[in-house]
Order: sequence, then structure tokens, then C-alpha cells
Amino acid sequence: MDAQTLATITGLALVDSVNPCTIAVIALLLSAILITKGRKDAILAGILFTATIYVMYLLYGLGILTAIYALGLGDILRIILKVLLAIMIISEFSAVIRYAPGLRSMEMPMSFRPIAKKATQSVENPWMAIPVAALCSVLLLPCSSGPYVSAILLLANSNVEKILYLLYYNLLFVLPMIAIVLLVGWGTKPEKVMEWRNRHIRTLHLAAGILLLAVFFMV
Repeated sequence: MDAQTLATITGLALVDSVNPCTIAVIALLLSAILITKGRKDAILAGILFTATIYVMYLLYGLGILTAIYALGLGDILRIILKVLLAIMIISEFSAVIRYAPGLRSMEMPMSFRPIAKKATQSVENPWMAIPVAALCSVLLLPCSSGPYVSAILLLANSNVEKILYLLYYNLLFVLPMIAIVLLVGWGTKPEKVMEWRNRHIRTLHLAAGILLLAVFFMV
């Protein structure tokens, strides 16, 4: 793997992984299952949810790559990438200075949140986590697509094994979800995860902004 490409993809994936949206969504799902079915089913639901998100995002990535080649955007990819990164950097640092939920930063739009909450809280058995995850993968796109599209634009303009990088990116993306499932398995209440997320939300945006700034100067 090319060292610079690997570092850039890692930075973008970490930005995506610390997004408050994904933390909130899986915490809501685990909380609903924990109350109705117990810890064992909650862990299974978390695993199925995370695996589905991984597969869906991998498919989205492959689809976007195909569209880029079909549209012949190769010559302007670097410009698009720089502009997109600049927008995300401004967005994230704005959220640190003056936080407001929604599209001011890379978060799920407010109009989508009741849908995601209703979907996650309606899960009555672990296997329902699969269709809910498929739905949430779409609802999460406004808050997670920026770093992912940036990574795909970079890969499209690089002579590397793109599928390997997409597999790697999405593994980093779901790592916090895996960590939350493990924490719940060890006895942590999902509500504690939400409390931590709400308490550190500005810090999460600051970390994302710093990582994006580093990526901006690497590409």
C-alpha cells in the first residue's frame, strides 16, 4: 500500500468514525433491545447492525467509484476533493465555536432524526437490526458521506488497489460501533454512551476538524 494514500485514507476514516450520528444511532438501538430482550440479544443486534452498515457502505463506495469512471471526472477530481475538504473543515470548526445540531456540521439533518429514532426503537428482535441498519445507512449519508466521498475521490485518482482501501476504510468507520457493542456486552448502559457523546460532542467535532485539516495538506 502507498504510505501517503494509506495515511490520508486513515485520516478520513477516523473523521467518519468519530461522527456523533453513528454513536447516537447504535446507542439508541442497543438501548431498545436491552430493555425488551436483554443483553445477549442486544449484543447480537449490535453485531448485525454494524455488519450491515459495513456492507451497505462498501456497496455505496463501489457504486460511487463506478459513477466517477462512467462520468469521466478524472481530470477534475483533485479540485473537487480540495473544495469538499475545505467545506468540511469550515463546517467542523464552526461546530466547535458555535455548536448547533444538524447540517451546520457533519451531522444527521434534524428532519431525519425522528425517523432514525423511531426505526431503532421499533426493533423487537436482533434480526430486525438488519433492515433498520440498511435504512440508517441512508439516513447517515448526510453526516458521513463527506469524508467517504473524499476518500473515494482520492482513490479514483490513485493507482492503488481500491477495493482493499475501501475494505480498510469501512473497517475503521465501524470500529466505534464495535467498541460500543463490546462496552454494552461488558455491562455499560447505552444511556451512558449517549451521555458521553453529548458531553464531548464539541471535542468530537474538533478532532474531526483537525484530522480533516491534516488530510487537506496531504492531498
